[in-house]
Amino acid sequence: MNNTINFDLVADLYDSYVTVNTDIHFFVEETSHFDDEILELMCGTGRVSIPLLESGKKLCCVDYSEKMLEVFRNKIQGKNYPVNIIQMDVTALDLNKRFGLIILPFHSLSEILSTDLQFKALERISEHLKPDGVFICTLQNPAVRLKTADGITRKLGEFKLDEDRKMTVSSSNKFNPDTGIVSGFQLYEIYDASGTLTEKRILEINFRPVSYPEFKKLITCAGMEILEIYGDYSKKGFIEETSDFMICKLRKKSISL
Repeated sequence: MNNTINFDLVADLYDSYVTVNTDIHFFVEETSHFDDEILELMCGTGRVSIPLLESGKKLCCVDYSEKMLEVFRNKIQGKNYPVNIIQMDVTALDLNKRFGLIILPFHSLSEILSTDLQFKALERISEHLKPDGVFICTLQNPAVRLKTADGITRKLGEFKLDEDRKMTVSSSNKFNPDTGIVSGFQLYEIYDASGTLTEKRILEINFRPVSYPEFKKLITCAGMEILEIYGDYSKKGFIEETSDFMICKLRKKSISL
């Protein structure tokens, strides 16, 4: 059975191995003109949130993993940032307010494992947009990403946890064309200062890539339209066959009277 990724299992390790920052400048730039509260969805431990807070932004941050949010809260303890951190599933998003800007970083929509639930999430997001609001949704491009969804185990790297421990992370995943889901695992091996293996953890990984034509259909049904689409975080044009990412700026479609 395919389940949503249970990040609670590795929340205490997450910041040690997820150190990518290639999208930070993009989000700081995209939010630089915006002074009202911003809604960030699937925020995790605050990888994108904290740089935005440091730039002076006011945020409402939502994630389904309480352990990831606990790490986030601990990281900003005593900082007095203007942020509201909420545990909630984006497919059941219900904040009783609307936002002029909503962001969903790190290609996380694909962690929702069915078309129906992905549409439900997009529908709920659309309902939380102000009439002139913008939604920035980031996605991996299946045309590129699926080339490495081949079942081969690859070492992602070696990471320092503290003065006495280090960790290696390996990953394997494979695409099932019948279900449209990529399934696999990440293996975490933790070693002490002497090099002795002290702990292993295995995180089941499942995600459902969304193609560009499918995404256009989903957002149209959810009442949104594409303003701009980029192929990477430097805002190069999106090329369906070769771009690594689909970075979409969306807005609610105008209602014709």
